[in-house]
Parts: sequence; C-alpha cells; structure tokens
Amino acid sequence: MTIEDLRTRSRWLKTFRGLKRPGYRLVCAPHAGGTAQAYRTWPAGLPADVEVHGVQYPGRQDRLGEAPPSSMDDLVGPVADALEPFLGEPLALFGHSMGAIVAYEVTLELERRHGQVVDLLAVSGSRAPHERENHDRHILDDAGLIEELRRLNDDFAELLESPELLELVLPAIRADFGVVAGYLRTPPLPVRAPVLVLGGSDDPDVSPEQLTHWRACAGSAFGTRVLPGGHFYLADEKPVLDQLTAWLSGRRS
Repeated sequence: MTIEDLRTRSRWLKTFRGLKRPGYRLVCAPHAGGTAQAYRTWPAGLPADVEVHGVQYPGRQDRLGEAPPSSMDDLVGPVADALEPFLGEPLALFGHSMGAIVAYEVTLELERRHGQVVDLLAVSGSRAPHERENHDRHILDDAGLIEELRRLNDDFAELLESPELLELVLPAIRADFGVVAGYLRTPPLPVRAPVLVLGGSDDPDVSPEQLTHWRACAGSAFGTRVLPGGHFYLADEKPVLDQLTAWLSGRRS
C-alpha cells in the first residue's frame, strides 16, 4: 500500500476498532448529513473479532474544508478505492438511509471490479434503489430544512437550536439530500452478496412492506427484519447489532 493509498483510506474511513486478524471487517456508511462518528460505539455491541470502520463523507468534521458530494458517483468510487486493501478477507457493508444506497452502490462497484468480495450487504431505513422517495428536501429554505430534520429525528433538537452548529452542518445536509434526490437505479441490479434489510416499524418514510422491495437487489440470500422505532430506530443499537452478529456468524433467524 502506498502513502497515497493510506491517506485516501484515512480520509474516507475512520477506524473504531482495529484488529490484526479480524474475523470480519464491518464498514458502515451514515445517513444524509451524518458522519462516521455515528458508529463509534458499535464495537462494544459486536463480537470482539469484528473490526469496525465508519465512512466519512466530505464536507463535515475533519473534512469540512472539502466540497460536499454532488452526486452518488462522488462517493461510490472513492469509498470502493478505500476498501481495496480489505479485499480477500471477510468484509461486510452496512448503511443507513442515504448510507444504504452508498453501501449498495459500493458493493456493485466492487463486484464490477473483482467479482463477489463483499460477504454481507446490510441496508437500513431506505427504500430500494429503484423506488426512491419523492422528496426535494435539498431545495427547502433553511427554516424548511430544519423542520424536516426535526420531523425525522427528535434527537436533532439540540443541534437545531444552535445557530453556530447549523451554519456548519446545513450545507452538507442539503448536499446529501440533493444526492439522494438525484439518485435512481432502474432497473435494479442484484448484488452477489447476501442482503439483510433492516428498518423501523414506525418509519414515516419507509414502510415494512417497502423494505421487502430490496429483494430485487439480491442475487442470493435475502432477509428483512423490522425493529421497533422510527426512521432512526437504530439509536437503540442492541437489536441492530444482534441482527448483524447473527448474519455475520451464519445464525440467520
């Protein structure tokens, strides 16, 4: 691996548990406006041999000086490049909401380059790639965008009351929503990796039935699990991590 490869990986991937010989590497892509830090606590709820990385999109935190993404292509190629050193060893991808599409597209890209190299694709809180939401959140004014964030997640309340923080994060959130609005894959392409689909029972944007439509993207094993909660049901980490652990270990209930 070259110095440039290491720099690329450190920009795009944040390691929350690094292991010499991991049983699995789990790479997690966050929701729109999210950061790799969303997954910083996950190692505590996963088996000790699972190495955990979070994807860091440009335009936020330590990448605040970079332009946020304007299309899915801005994310997929670079993330796939960053994962190249992991190929040949057990690898799982997880993504929530916008991150679900990122994880799916990265899996497709890695399979295009190398064949099946992802052992599990787990997607969460997202409609299937060929059935996108009809939302233009990215063109809302700041007040409208803030109200939409509040609708999606009450946990944003503290952030939404801080003008200084909003000034920093709203551009990335708006850009990410634009990426989602501009994305559609029709017809869907199935991945070779097994696909696990997770979602919240009370998600206002993605119904349990809509989660099953990911089946069109699965070329092999497929499963759906509906867990209690809304769009950010995974704030209760244990049920999510228990499902991932079961699939990674082959104990699919």
